[in-house]
Amino acid sequence: MNFTDDELRALWKEFLAQGQYSRVLLEVQDKYPEEKSFTVKFEQIIEYNGKFAEDILEYPEKCIAIGEEEIKSYLDTKIRIHLRLSQIPDKLLTEIRKLRTAHLGKFVSLRGIVRRATEVRPMLKIGAFKCSDCGALTLQEQDSLRIKQPEKCSACGKPKGKIKFTLEMHDSEFEDYQSIEIQDVPESLRGGEQPQRITAELRDDIAGTVVPGDRIVINGILRAREVRIQNIQSTEFKMYIDVNTVDREQKEISSVEITDEDIEEIKELARSGDVIENIRRSLAPTIYDTPSIKVIKEALVLQMFGGVGKKMKDGTKIRGDIHILLVGDPGTAKSQLLQKMSELAPRGIYTSGKASSAAGLTATAVKDETGHWTLEAGALVLADLGLAAIDEVDKMSNIDRDSIYQAMEQQIISVTKAGIYATLMSRCAILGAANPKYGRFDRLEPLTSQIDMPPPLLSRFDVIFKILDTPEENTDKAMAKHVLNTHLMGEKIMLGDIEGNADYQEIIDPDLIKKYVHYAKDHIIPVLSDDAKEMIIKKYMDMRNQFLTTKKVAITPRQLEAMIRLAEASARARLSEVITMEDAARAIRVVDYFIKDVATDENTPDIDLISSGISSSKRNIIFEVKRAIRELENDIGYATMDEIIAKVKEMSNEDEEKIKKIVEDLNKRGDIYRDTSNRYRKVK
Repeated sequence: MNFTDDELRALWKEFLAQGQYSRVLLEVQDKYPEEKSFTVKFEQIIEYNGKFAEDILEYPEKCIAIGEEEIKSYLDTKIRIHLRLSQIPDKLLTEIRKLRTAHLGKFVSLRGIVRRATEVRPMLKIGAFKCSDCGALTLQEQDSLRIKQPEKCSACGKPKGKIKFTLEMHDSEFEDYQSIEIQDVPESLRGGEQPQRITAELRDDIAGTVVPGDRIVINGILRAREVRIQNIQSTEFKMYIDVNTVDREQKEISSVEITDEDIEEIKELARSGDVIENIRRSLAPTIYDTPSIKVIKEALVLQMFGGVGKKMKDGTKIRGDIHILLVGDPGTAKSQLLQKMSELAPRGIYTSGKASSAAGLTATAVKDETGHWTLEAGALVLADLGLAAIDEVDKMSNIDRDSIYQAMEQQIISVTKAGIYATLMSRCAILGAANPKYGRFDRLEPLTSQIDMPPPLLSRFDVIFKILDTPEENTDKAMAKHVLNTHLMGEKIMLGDIEGNADYQEIIDPDLIKKYVHYAKDHIIPVLSDDAKEMIIKKYMDMRNQFLTTKKVAITPRQLEAMIRLAEASARARLSEVITMEDAARAIRVVDYFIKDVATDENTPDIDLISSGISSSKRNIIFEVKRAIRELENDIGYATMDEIIAKVKEMSNEDEEKIKKIVEDLNKRGDIYRDTSNRYRKVK
């Protein structure tokens, strides 16, 4: 140590005597017990005395204890006011996975995501034990998770072997206690590193201040606790943090470090040509760019930047994040696109709807080692303010499916399980990938009937893309050449030829893309220009007016909002404060492609295919079939297939095979039934 105990007392006394601190201490004393802590910014201690700060980091238990004694002496009081040290400089932060035995007993600062949190419970601090012989109370301070009884009675002096001690709850002293589990933030991981977790214990007034999904910096003393195997002591110990303070992250995007040189490089990149096209070409360049893949990659670039989330004066929140779904044949590089997006996007998390953790995609209640129910955050909560790439989203559990509706639109997750009632934030963009139910797409069937996802969930995606694997000579030849050249480039690099082929490498360095996206989301809030606004309105009204001739709804306000978000993202990507006609045209082009590719019935746009799973024309036939059966039943008591077909053809000139298929579908669903004489009736 740099200082003796007496010197430490003198340093604390001098530090606390400064005018700003003495005033704060008196305010804390006046507000006690509503306030129990005196918080000091660690940088102020560094400025006061650098070697004093070093001693606090190396020997925190002794230094903080002496500091709290000096606070008592300074205020001339018997109440205990906690001394808390906050805002440790970033250069002193330690990553969870790098904690080692050398850190034990030292003051550490860790950045992480709260993965699990218990409810706040009472913890025995000083136990009052009643002697079974004389009835006197003996106070015993508790310093572990097991109750520690006095060695002897303070009154009669008899040892605990000859008498029994009974804990008197009313005379004992308790403090609030909460256990949380935090894990490494995703953006700090490199390559195949796994996020590590550590338990942290919060006591007294800081207990209950965090919930799962929060991104925090915890400052405290690293301690070790023995691990017992079937109640037998082990040489293995478990590390945990005795938390002194909890600092919430101020920045909303990530902990990406951006220097002044990076900002200059970012601005230069924005000025040099079509930045969106350059980022698109840098997104998974090993994937061959067919015309459809080009549109999809462009939409994914816009998703990285996202629209602007808004909060109105009445408290209404408007989502800014863009949700995209990729549905395609096997081997069309969906998973590769998801992996790349999770790497490039700030706070990106990659998971699978089929192989997710116990907490699933949303959140769940799980039992901890003590048997108590705790709340554990899933992937969408951990990706708050980032991007969640979910592979096989169609295979998610029913529990997740019920919760994800709210997560996608309101961007919150409500948990009501095992007596736990909580609302967690899930303000993230979702990039999902799904496969057709029967392996490959039937080009003649609508998308909704071929993937195992309900229409209400599909309709919450801003854009949906089909990726088809259709044999075509010229495309197949070009793709084969691209794949072979990619492998050739990889082989040359492995042999030491680092130049390779520029066509198969990123135009922009991935680290620069990540910083560029971070900077744009943090600094750019674009505003719609009048020209862009008129352009979007015109497109929306033109498509709405198609209903007059086709009797099909071509677009809804959900797609209008999607166009606005995409236009905002386009302006952000250019670092522009104004949304121009160029941005509006790009957004319209993406949404138009989605509607024509996925929501078209008989060459006519019909958004009902996505929002309800049934096209307008099919719905009309269903209504006509039901009406025909009802009228025939009223006339003659039943309806045969021939009579139904004839009756429907009187109302409209529908195809006979379509009518038969609708009748069979209604029979399978139980809307109508067929008797042994092949006569149909409506179910009452």
